[in-house]
Amino acid sequence: MLLAMGATAFVSCDDMLDMGNENVLYEKDNTLSSANDTVNTFVGILSQLQKVAVRTNLFGELRGDLVNVTQLANTSLKQISEFNVTDDNPYNNPRDYYAVINNCNYFLAKANTALSEKRYQNGQAQAYFVLRSEALAVRCIRAWLYLQLGQIYGDNIPIVKEPILSFEDAESQLSSAPKMNLQQICQEFIGDLEPYLDWAHDNLYPYHGNPSREGYSGSMPSRMSVMPIQLVLADLYLWKASIEQNPDLAFQAAKYYYDYIIWTPNAQGNVINNSSYKKVNVTADNRNRWYFNQGNYTTLPNTYTYGWFNTGPKSFGTTNSSGTFIGEVISAIAMDSVATEGHYNELLHLYCLNEQTQAPASIIPSQPCINYSRNQSYGEIYMPSGSTAPEFVEHAPEAVPETYRQQYYDGDMRLGSVLTRSTYDNTEYQAILKFAGMFRSGSSFFVSATTRDVIIYRTGDIYLRLAEALNYAGQKYPACHKFAYYILSLGLDQYVMDDLVLSLCNKSDSLALSYFRFNDNNIFRTQLSVETSENQPLFTPQENGMPTWRVTQIGIHQRGSGFPFLNPKYYPKDADPDTNAGDYPQQPARYVSVTGSGTQLINNLVSKNPDLVDSLSTREGIEVPVKDPEETMSDFNIRADQYNSDMMYFSNLYQRRWKIREKAWYVEQTSQLSARQYEVVDSLLNIESALETCFEGFRFGYLARDAYRHNDATILAKRVGERNSALTGKLADKSNWFIRWKGLIGK
Repeated sequence: MLLAMGATAFVSCDDMLDMGNENVLYEKDNTLSSANDTVNTFVGILSQLQKVAVRTNLFGELRGDLVNVTQLANTSLKQISEFNVTDDNPYNNPRDYYAVINNCNYFLAKANTALSEKRYQNGQAQAYFVLRSEALAVRCIRAWLYLQLGQIYGDNIPIVKEPILSFEDAESQLSSAPKMNLQQICQEFIGDLEPYLDWAHDNLYPYHGNPSREGYSGSMPSRMSVMPIQLVLADLYLWKASIEQNPDLAFQAAKYYYDYIIWTPNAQGNVINNSSYKKVNVTADNRNRWYFNQGNYTTLPNTYTYGWFNTGPKSFGTTNSSGTFIGEVISAIAMDSVATEGHYNELLHLYCLNEQTQAPASIIPSQPCINYSRNQSYGEIYMPSGSTAPEFVEHAPEAVPETYRQQYYDGDMRLGSVLTRSTYDNTEYQAILKFAGMFRSGSSFFVSATTRDVIIYRTGDIYLRLAEALNYAGQKYPACHKFAYYILSLGLDQYVMDDLVLSLCNKSDSLALSYFRFNDNNIFRTQLSVETSENQPLFTPQENGMPTWRVTQIGIHQRGSGFPFLNPKYYPKDADPDTNAGDYPQQPARYVSVTGSGTQLINNLVSKNPDLVDSLSTREGIEVPVKDPEETMSDFNIRADQYNSDMMYFSNLYQRRWKIREKAWYVEQTSQLSARQYEVVDSLLNIESALETCFEGFRFGYLARDAYRHNDATILAKRVGERNSALTGKLADKSNWFIRWKGLIGK
């Protein structure tokens, strides 16, 4: 059965674990002691994930503030959107999660992870543990499933970690299982995963090809269904930090996100042996932007329309990505390609026009979602004709010429790039390009070719969660607020870390933040890097006045809003130290070198360095040398040269002392401004979560964590209430955030 069906239906229970299969395979009939066993069991677990993929997205998105369901939507979707899910709602079926969990439990109980064989690496024989990569992947899937149950149902969630092998065992095991809330789930599975971090150093990604078999997508490598242990642990820590309001836990979450992003070498300098599949994740210069020519909106001749262009793949990417350097998609749940098959991605017909029935989308962007996009200020760097100096130009949405305007291409451009509308038979249809679908225009169909799979992790999301974790960690390490800000506005490289982040740290904070290193400038380069690996200037003139960016890292907000790092409307001035304040240590005058000798040298020094002349006199007692009539010119030249040397020495000394005072001042100001910076970056994260991750199923999670961190349920209530005012009062009670249990595991 396993070989034919590609599923691991080892168990079945009357209600919670009903998998639609009456066959029960008992323990004595099955062992997992060979690689062949794991091919079928592991791929079978992946196929079972298809059952929960769609509802995971819907519970995460419909309970947020970024989408509405239309009047044509079915009752089940309306119930989720209204936080009024009944027991008979087909999406309210936790037993599907437990069906996968139970098979994970069986795998982990029966897989022989000590089984090894001899393999050669660099000419050396090493023990290769045959089943560990699959076992690690299954353990991560189980933790991820419980985290989803926690986000959907909140509390009273039975934690079953041993396989249920018969109907007789089911009742006793379920009744005796500990019941946990979301906070306890995080603690439980942090402890469950961390002992296995070392296994991630080898063969993290089990690979069984592209299994074009019934029940599993043939378009996506099986290894892309793996949920990396660093990311699952980071998510668990981020939720736990938010619920417990613990910045230390948030800092640990940030370290795990970083560990996955950087990969090899990690912060400790360990080189991790792994397949070529996983490499460093960078944000890349893939973004939607207006084209500027001498400060004006324009188009590229005969190439682009609407006055905008995209410099690379859409920010969300596709699951047929190789996943290597600059790959956006990290992991996804593979779905069937044909609607008549059992686990077709229903999201394609919920967010998009159904090309077969011509039914319009059931889920549409809410007015808050549109407002988030529309309210952004777009500004960009452009190169004036005949100039080598880039300039920053800010444009309000209304400045876009009427002939270039397209729906939702105002403010931030991402909503316009993923939301396509087309009119047919006087009816407007929607297609969201984060999902594969078709929309009709005239008499032709156009395919929005992205992915039919349900994305779980991608690079942009991970950088955003890294920023979220860092901003909260700033409650203990204040420089983390600006660290998070640079993820949104500029991107990360070692220049950013050394000059813009660590410069704000006291000694102990600097030691903690030194964990985050981006010192390979062949991989990490932002627009403020001094030079590239090719040793060329950052900006070079190009045809039509456009600069060439030799960058691999951009701020997440750059993906749709130009260059926010230089946009005065993006980050308020009162959140930064005021260098015009009276207590700011003013930089002393720098030494200006001059030519000449003797009297000429002295005259030039005095005219070019008057402030240093005064400083040497008042602070050091060194006066400007004057030639004595009895003095030989040779002797005076020696004194003039000595004065010049003193001026250079003390100038450098004053500069060093000023840098020390300036850093101390910045450290003090950063500490004093910490609350304001946290507030500002928190607001930017809320906006960026809406702009970057809309329709992906992550919004409820972000809003809930934000409310937990502030210990204020009205944060979520007010934001969701902006799309439906009737929910504001209801959601002020956290117990109404979550769905009631159904069936045997009901409250």
